Amino acid sequence: MENSKTLSQLTSETLAGKEFRDYKTAIKGNLLLPGDKDYEKSRKVWNGMIDRRPVMITKCHNKRDIQKALEFARNHELSVSVKGGGHHVAGTAVLDQGMMIDLSDMKDIRIDLESRSVIVQPGVTWAELDKETEKHHFAVPGGVVSSTGVAGLTLGGGMGWLRRKYGLSCDNLLSAEVISARGEILQVNEHSHSDLFWAIRGGGGGYGIVSSFHFKLCPLPPEVMVCMVFYPATETKKILEFYRELAPTLVEEASTFLIYGTLPDEPFIPKESHGEDYLLIAGMYAGDKKQGERVFQPLRKISKPIADLSGPIKYTVWQTNFDADYPKEKLNYYWKSLFLNELSDQSIEKFIELGKNRPSKLTTVDIWQLGGAIDKVRPSESAYPHRNSGYLLGIESNWEKHLSNDKNIAWTRLAVKNFLSLSEGHSYLNFEDEGPENLKAALGRHHLKLQEIKRQYDPDHILF
Repeated sequence: MENSKTLSQLTSETLAGKEFRDYKTAIKGNLLLPGDKDYEKSRKVWNGMIDRRPVMITKCHNKRDIQKALEFARNHELSVSVKGGGHHVAGTAVLDQGMMIDLSDMKDIRIDLESRSVIVQPGVTWAELDKETEKHHFAVPGGVVSSTGVAGLTLGGGMGWLRRKYGLSCDNLLSAEVISARGEILQVNEHSHSDLFWAIRGGGGGYGIVSSFHFKLCPLPPEVMVCMVFYPATETKKILEFYRELAPTLVEEASTFLIYGTLPDEPFIPKESHGEDYLLIAGMYAGDKKQGERVFQPLRKISKPIADLSGPIKYTVWQTNFDADYPKEKLNYYWKSLFLNELSDQSIEKFIELGKNRPSKLTTVDIWQLGGAIDKVRPSESAYPHRNSGYLLGIESNWEKHLSNDKNIAWTRLAVKNFLSLSEGHSYLNFEDEGPENLKAALGRHHLKLQEIKRQYDPDHILF
């Protein structure tokens, strides 16, 4: 497809014409142009560094709106981006010189207790879904920040607190309704358009617009046991050496990860430790909370903690625990990642070095424990290729707007480059930008197959 038309071309050719007026009246949702009241609000996404201006924004209320938006985009050679929760670090929900299809108003949730499943529209966030499923003592495996959109997280994989017990978000997808770039409404599952169903489970967006997700519901107690222990960063080597011995023995109900960061000035942290570096062991037990307490006990006694906030908590409350660290629009974000097979001595040394040299105190370096249910899905079963990896290294660069973007981005890229020799070079799609090389690293062995599926369902490459 040729480059999208500019706003001036689109204005002179269509905005005063009958076709544009017909389009505007045909959709139930709203059509926003630069200068309109809600245009600025709609084009903003979670990452404060993203500042792109679509030619127009179509706020859809139903699947017919989506079809009409795609038809208009095709007729006028406009590239299309899709916004659900707008939480992806790369800001793929919005593009310059194209149309944004904003699905954030599509928030229907339908629970079927008989089949233990739920149908979710693409504007729903995990907080909204968790609130409904909790009423029935169920959950869908989501992420670790509740304001994240269900759609984007699922399309890229979906790692959260239930990952080792129930797998990734995409592993729990039973079927979906997808609107192709040509406007066809497709019911996709293992037996119908199975190639497309394969692609949307971890292959990212751009193969079609998912207008509803059908998930399996997973049983979960009203309260869960969590581990949240802050240790002094000076103890990191000792703690990681202990952790790498214990982690492989943890039952699947336990999902843990470690975070190296700087302590905030918060009441739950002793004043004398404010501003000091820490290593946090965080985890959740998806089962009996008394059993969870026993499982996490060794992680709470490795050294003398700065603070130990472990204990039983409602799952929905725990899901919001890290929300304040990732405020919408207020910070700039740039993340990278690498899958690691083990926590070698060299990996531990490099991890500590990264933690000490972070350019922003809001940046964290993380190690996610994998395995369990994630590995029970064969790599060929879905587009998500990274089964049988022991850990994920996450480099989450977060900084205030007055600080240098170039400095923080350069540090992040160098950080992951320095770790490449300890990894096979694969990364997690939800933590990456959309450059060609990054996509290849994230999609791994499935990259070529996904390109073929893209050509089949979006031959003109309309969808961004």
